Amino acid sequence: MDRRATAESIADSDKYFWHRYIETYRAAFARLGNVRRVIEFGVLHGASIRWLAECFPDAEIIGADILPPQSDWPRDSRISYRQIDQADRIGVRTMLDAVAGEVDLVIDDGSHIPQHQASCLAEGFARLRPAGLYVLEDIATSHPMHAGFAHYSIRGGRRVSNALNVLLAIQHLKDTGLSYDRATMLAAPEFLNESDVANLVATIDRAEIYKRTQLPLHCYACGGNDFDYVAWLCRCGAELYHPADSMTALVWKR
Repeated sequence: MDRRATAESIADSDKYFWHRYIETYRAAFARLGNVRRVIEFGVLHGASIRWLAECFPDAEIIGADILPPQSDWPRDSRISYRQIDQADRIGVRTMLDAVAGEVDLVIDDGSHIPQHQASCLAEGFARLRPAGLYVLEDIATSHPMHAGFAHYSIRGGRRVSNALNVLLAIQHLKDTGLSYDRATMLAAPEFLNESDVANLVATIDRAEIYKRTQLPLHCYACGGNDFDYVAWLCRCGAELYHPADSMTALVWKR
């Protein structure tokens, strides 16, 4: 990783001002060693793509988004874009299969819909090289306390297993020495099937869940930083420190 990658290049990304992931990212990137190929789901305005290109000056950077390439997205001979809907698992697989060579780093900062997170994890993790890293941002949307996304993981009035359940369970089984057979209980329609869970169990080295422990630098809703430090609210009403906020998973491959 090139330590000269600037804060300015990522300043407009919520990785920096809201989630405050950057030092966590840098520490993880330093563990990756030589990086030749990076894929990120979710481009938005391109700040993260620009920053990744700076972090890995010798790597191919691929941005995948439901939108066609936009005029404000960064352009470089090492950067390319793929138009893909994360709801289309077969399409995601086809896109990944078309990428030449193994992938060192995959980041999912796309739709944040739990079903999409699960299917992209299954497909993307399989494409990583040994000791590669899969970053699943905003996995807080799979948390039962997340008001905007919790309904995606409810079927018949009951919670079903999503990517957050699976990653936490796999790491728990590793830490406790319990039988991995118990992981098959985590399969759920629309999320991860038994084969997906078995493949993740067999290939995950470690799953680390990161939670922001600081207040954001400024508000994602209004851009201000006039905060009510007692209520943990921005003056515009946005919540700043909800339990189901700013969680990301760093998933390392064996």
